[in-house]
Amino acid sequence: MRFRNRVLSSIREEDIVALRPHLREVLVARGQVLIPENTRVTQVYFPSTAILSSVIVLLDGRQCEVSTLGTEGFGGGLACLTGEVSTERLFAQIAGGLITVPADVLKTRALASPALLNLLLQRLQASQVEAGQGVACNALHEAPARLARWLLMTMDRIGATEFPLTQTYLAVMVGVQRTTISGVANRLKQKGLIGYSRGQVTILDPAGLETEACECYAVIRNRSDALGLVDRHD
Repeated sequence: MRFRNRVLSSIREEDIVALRPHLREVLVARGQVLIPENTRVTQVYFPSTAILSSVIVLLDGRQCEVSTLGTEGFGGGLACLTGEVSTERLFAQIAGGLITVPADVLKTRALASPALLNLLLQRLQASQVEAGQGVACNALHEAPARLARWLLMTMDRIGATEFPLTQTYLAVMVGVQRTTISGVANRLKQKGLIGYSRGQVTILDPAGLETEACECYAVIRNRSDALGLVDRHD
């Protein structure tokens, strides 16, 4: 059985047969919180067309992105396997479809299937690499390069050059103020690399945008390519 989500599509047939009765397709709205911070995970989420974002929420309400998840990943997996509470908030960054499975069902099957457990851990490791690269990126690279990197990664995940994103969400993802995002996005727009109007982003020149991105895009991209998790959008 083939799924749009690449992790599900990589699971062995016997494991999918065991999980299939528990899989559910759902639609999520933009901004919908799937896993609140500091709660136990009851469902694990495999995006099909939705894009999910995992953020740390500070005491004053400000948010900082830890990772973005598309068809190459799944949300709630680490807390599911460890049985610990999730310290991050998981929400739908871009509305769309995803497949859910109860966390206890997935954990039980993973503990009974070394192949499934290895696959899940491999993907979680890739996500950890991306998160670490993101920390270095936010600390050492300028906002224009970070925005270019993040837009390219979103394009890869969603498999399209046009997607809805508000400046407020972009600011959270890049880790800057909304006013900074406005100026940076306008510069990319003036160069003819992107179009941006009423919360809708269009990548007009992917190759040109890649020249504006920092090295982190290539590092994360190469990791996903090695695992066969993301199709390049040409």
